[in-house]
Amino acid sequence: MRFAGDTTLPRVMIVAGEASGDLHGANLVAAAKNLAPDLEFFGMGGERLKAAGVELLFDLEHMSLMGLVEVMSGLGRAWTILRALRGALKERRPEAVILIDYPDFNFMLARTAHKEGVPVFYYICPQIWAWRSGRIKLMADLVDRRIVVFPFEVEFYRNHGLEADFVGHPLLDIMPSPRPKAEVKAELGFDPGRELLLLMPGSRKKLVKVLLPTMLEVARRLRERRPSLALVLARADTLPEGYLESCLDHGPEDIRVLAGRTHALQNAADAALVASGTSTLETALMLTPMVVIYRVSFVSYWLGRLMIRTDHVAAANLIAQERVVPELLQGDASPERITAELTKIFDQPDLRAGMVSNLARVRERLGRPGASRRAAELLLKTVNGRS
Repeated sequence: MRFAGDTTLPRVMIVAGEASGDLHGANLVAAAKNLAPDLEFFGMGGERLKAAGVELLFDLEHMSLMGLVEVMSGLGRAWTILRALRGALKERRPEAVILIDYPDFNFMLARTAHKEGVPVFYYICPQIWAWRSGRIKLMADLVDRRIVVFPFEVEFYRNHGLEADFVGHPLLDIMPSPRPKAEVKAELGFDPGRELLLLMPGSRKKLVKVLLPTMLEVARRLRERRPSLALVLARADTLPEGYLESCLDHGPEDIRVLAGRTHALQNAADAALVASGTSTLETALMLTPMVVIYRVSFVSYWLGRLMIRTDHVAAANLIAQERVVPELLQGDASPERITAELTKIFDQPDLRAGMVSNLARVRERLGRPGASRRAAELLLKTVNGRS
């Protein structure tokens, strides 16, 4: 693990720009340290990576941007952070750089690592099979090891003459198996006999401000039709305590806000209204029917559509390669449309059963638990190859 005469510990740089990357990166670091306790990690991430023992040079809160237009407004801050990370890479000379998704930023850092001769280990590769496929050249030129979490990605890279390692999805390492909904409802303090709707507006304030008012209006409409419907709002760990409560002035009565119990809520809910992102896959793994929504600025949306090469955005639909759950984007994410789709889930048992069955197949396609350890073993091969 060390060069002859070198008394320093082997270092690895890790960069995550979003909450999901922070989570999966922390599990990867923990698995790597379990296999090689002398590894040192530094880079950018959040509280989970910090708790895993990573020296954070920057917190991922500095990178909480959404949409192409919104990203443009934060380019100055991102460029400052990028320059500092490039400097740290050159000064500390890590054995490898782990990049977790977040491609626009991470590809620029990968270019520096490549020039410096530091192997680039891309964990949870960006979805270039879905949009901006021209970045396949960057994956070929700048990345030494591609670690993918969806099984169909291996074939995509192979068709482009590249190798990729499928390790399974790291969510399977942390998500419990689904249990009977009534049982989990009771544990969370809900009446097992009442239907439960879960609202998940996202992990970033900007997205919450855009989507939560619509979600609350949908909840109000459904409550009018189903007076016994229980409502719960999941607060992401990245949102400050009390933030969601401050947004509920015009929401329906008796809506609960819970933090730290997201997976249990995803299990307990009879239906969920979810902002597009990692939460959609988590909800799918709990076999809970859902409606997926997303809305960004008009310009961001249409610029994105020009580059997207897939008919779906929800993770469950991408994995199934068909429309398993409804996804409503931009103008389609109206209270009327969303309410209609959720009503179908509640009122049509056959539709609901078919959705649950399809979600079970999605779960099967993601492989078996142990993704973090398998990815850590591949990382150590890279590190040992340098030492």
